[in-house]
Parts: sequence; structure tokens; C-alpha cells
Amino acid sequence: MEPRRKQPSLTIRSTRAIERLKLLTRDGRSQARVIEEALDRMPLPSVSDEAAEAVMERLDALSRRIAPRLRWRSMAEFDEAAYDERGLPR
Repeated sequence: MEPRRKQPSLTIRSTRAIERLKLLTRDGRSQARVIEEALDRMPLPSVSDEAAEAVMERLDALSRRIAPRLRWRSMAEFDEAAYDERGLPR
């Protein structure tokens, strides 16, 4: 364990959390230990969630880059390209 002066500080601004922490440290456990135990019980975000966010960020960046180059066709232009003069699909 590091000397106290080298440990990172933590500020808790929730009265409810502080009161709860006081009750949980009555048995002699340190506040840090109680917090560590509580955090250990919480599930960590899955890698797939982080990977999905990274993919979405890359797709957003790509779409922002190519959007100015896109030329949207009107419905008449689409119909002309997709159907012949008799209205049959090409």
C-alpha cells in the first residue's frame, strides 16, 4: 500500500453516500476498502459495447467526409434509371 500522501484523493459530494459509508466502515474496514468492494460487485462495460461505439464513431466520421460528395437523385431521375419507357424494371 502506498503512503497516504501519495494516494489519489477522492471527494464524495453525496450526503447519502457519506452516511452509508460511515455505516459500512463501523466494522473497521477502511473507506477505500468499502468502496473497492462495492466497485468490484459492479459489472464492467462489455468490450462489445466499446467496440460498437468505436465503429459508430468511425462511420460517423466517414459519413461526414463523404456527404458533401453525394448527389441525391430526384425520384424522376431514379425512375428513369430503374425503369424503361414502358415502366418495366431494367
